[in-house]
Amino acid sequence: MERKIILTLITLFIGFFAAVAQPATGIHTLKGSLIDSISGKEAAFVTVAVKNANKEVLKTQLSKIDGSFLIDQLVAGRFSVTFASVEYKTKALEISIDPNNPILDLGRIHISPASHQLKDVSIVAARPLIKQEADRITYDLQADPDSKSYSVLEMMRKVPFLSVDADDNVQLNGNSAYRIFINGKPSSLMERNPKDVLKSMPASSIQKIEVITTPSSKYDAEGLAGIINIITNKAVENGL
Repeated sequence: MERKIILTLITLFIGFFAAVAQPATGIHTLKGSLIDSISGKEAAFVTVAVKNANKEVLKTQLSKIDGSFLIDQLVAGRFSVTFASVEYKTKALEISIDPNNPILDLGRIHISPASHQLKDVSIVAARPLIKQEADRITYDLQADPDSKSYSVLEMMRKVPFLSVDADDNVQLNGNSAYRIFINGKPSSLMERNPKDVLKSMPASSIQKIEVITTPSSKYDAEGLAGIINIITNKAVENGL
């Protein structure tokens, strides 16, 4: 009798540790770092897109200032990863996510600068998430599949130069001295309670978010660090 109890306990312990050692299915992370193949410097703000066998974009993310990227909530299987930017040639990799390995590290990935010529260019690769101009960065929400299920506030966590703390306070370059515009105009709703408004706005109703880091002299005189301009879809413009 005592021997049976000991064997039963051993079996239970083995089953318990096997369950603990088994990684959670469906929770996998892809990470890596993008490097300029010519200069050897980090490649920032490059769109990293994970696609399935049907070339549908499942997840997308921007590389950070140091060139690193991290995409989570992926399932196991075979996928293609594309790296797209107006400054670099589009690069694609075929990857396989092992169900027994929760993290797939692609390491340092070298991408080549694009050769800019004075002629019309047709881009048929992955749609870049951002557009960089002299005074602003524009984040294209319609190119990000997460916009279908996230709020505008949640999407702001992915926009360069913007950060959202645990209390849902938005900062621009670590500064709270900014203004939020809707379609280029001041919004009384954003002036009163921006957190609740941004949390209630579905990101699918927004075309893009402009982060103006160098505002005109009019706003510079007010001591503003910048302006966040939210461009809505025309269908909801009047509602806002």
